[in-house]
Amino acid sequence: MNFKSIVTADKGKLKNQSVSKKVSGIFRSAGVRFALVITFMVVTAISSLWGVYSIYSRDLKADNIQGEIRIDIQALSKHFLWALSATTEEVRASELEKISEAFDDFNGYKESLSNVYDNDAMISQFYEHLAVVESNGKTLENMFSDGSSTNEDIFEYFDGTLYPSINDVASDLKVVAQEIAEHGQAVFTRTLVITGVAAAMSLLIILTTVIYIVNSGHNLANSIVEPVTEVRNAASDMSNGKLDIKIDYRAEDELGILAHDLRKSTRYTASIVKDISESLDRMASGDFTKGTEHPELYIGDYKAIMDALDDISDRLSTTLSQVRESSSQVSSGAQNMSEGASALAEGATDQAAAIQQLTASVSTVTEQTRNVADAAKQSNEMAQKVKEDVDTSARKMHLVTDAMTRITEASKEIELVTNSIEAIAKQTQLLALNASIEAARAGDAGKGFAVVAGEISQLANQSSEAAKNTHQLISDTMDEISNGNEVVDETKAALEMVVESVNQVSEMMTTSGNMAKDQVVSMEQITDGIEQISNVVTSNSATAEESSAVSQQLSEESNMLNDLIDKFKVKQG
Repeated sequence: MNFKSIVTADKGKLKNQSVSKKVSGIFRSAGVRFALVITFMVVTAISSLWGVYSIYSRDLKADNIQGEIRIDIQALSKHFLWALSATTEEVRASELEKISEAFDDFNGYKESLSNVYDNDAMISQFYEHLAVVESNGKTLENMFSDGSSTNEDIFEYFDGTLYPSINDVASDLKVVAQEIAEHGQAVFTRTLVITGVAAAMSLLIILTTVIYIVNSGHNLANSIVEPVTEVRNAASDMSNGKLDIKIDYRAEDELGILAHDLRKSTRYTASIVKDISESLDRMASGDFTKGTEHPELYIGDYKAIMDALDDISDRLSTTLSQVRESSSQVSSGAQNMSEGASALAEGATDQAAAIQQLTASVSTVTEQTRNVADAAKQSNEMAQKVKEDVDTSARKMHLVTDAMTRITEASKEIELVTNSIEAIAKQTQLLALNASIEAARAGDAGKGFAVVAGEISQLANQSSEAAKNTHQLISDTMDEISNGNEVVDETKAALEMVVESVNQVSEMMTTSGNMAKDQVVSMEQITDGIEQISNVVTSNSATAEESSAVSQQLSEESNMLNDLIDKFKVKQG
């Protein structure tokens, strides 16, 4: 495998491969390269993650734990000194309690550190020094609690025994911190190197893959575009009617097969076109005895063209034979038509005379119908006038009815007035009677008043009698008005019946008038139709004479057509 095969696809191989294999081969090679890139990237990611995990799970935790221990071990010294310098027992007891809690925390730190730090020798040494610190611390606590030791003794033990053991533990932790830092740096460096190498390899593979894809894509495009362009140009020439084309592309792929088939197809099509041209030239010269002279060329779908040529030859032969027969029949028919045209002209003359008589009769009927329509129109106008008069009488009867109604209401009011007059007369008679009685009691002095009271009583009687007469007169009047209302109602009913009858007569006269008008229109249309028939008969007479001349000419032209048809060669049935 040389460098060229790494960065590009072989043109020779591409040319003799199918299109699907060309494309799949290039994409498969590119896929393998991308798979390598992905593999290196995965290795890089795993290495980086493992380095980060190792630094976090071991070094970072171990460093945090040793830092916590160093802080607490220094705080232990501080709590002992504060307990020593305390002025009250409460403060000292609090500091001693914190010292006990710190020793308890140390036990937890030891277990945590051993889980993440794998230097067993250093762990053992650290445990021993821490145990010494715990032992010395317990002794110092006892010195605080038994009360037999002075502050000077306690400080001397702290400074000479406990503090040096604390420094030993701090020194161990410094060594642990240094080893943790060195281990973390080594892991980081190893991870960085692996990542750098993998990234470089990935970049190299990506670069070569990009170059390979670009070059291979160019070669693939050329291996497809060049033959496709050549075939397209050939197809364009064919679409423009050019069959003498040249296709130089030859290969074992689909495009090579397509080019070979297209060359074969154009040669075959050119042969068929040549034969069609020769066959049509022969038919143009009047030879319809056969369709094509090379039926072996027409295979597959081309057979339809041969069938069409044969069909054209057969149909034209048949048509010419039929034209010859039709020409003979036309000649015979023209003679018959000439004779018929002469007979038609004679019949048209007779029809014209009959139509003139019919026209006169229809004109008479039309005039009579128009007179009937005019009479119906006048009758309708008279009926409308009668209807208007009856309507006027009906309105006047309504006015009479209204007036009698008002008289009835006025009579009722007068009757009320007469009733009031009768009441007043009765009161007046009563007053006159009372006045007479009083005048009688007055004696001679009351005689004049008695005469007046008598006159008033007489006048009241006359008023009462007049009121009664008026009342009776009003009652008689009311009865007459009632009878008059009944007569008016009957008269109104009779007028309404007259109006209804007049309306019916008016409608009947209107209908008769319309029918007469329609009949006049129909008769006029009949007259127009008869005139048209007369024109047609006259035209037929002229046409019959022209047809006689044309039929003679047609007979002569049919003989000439027979002479022309005899020049063609047709198939014999």
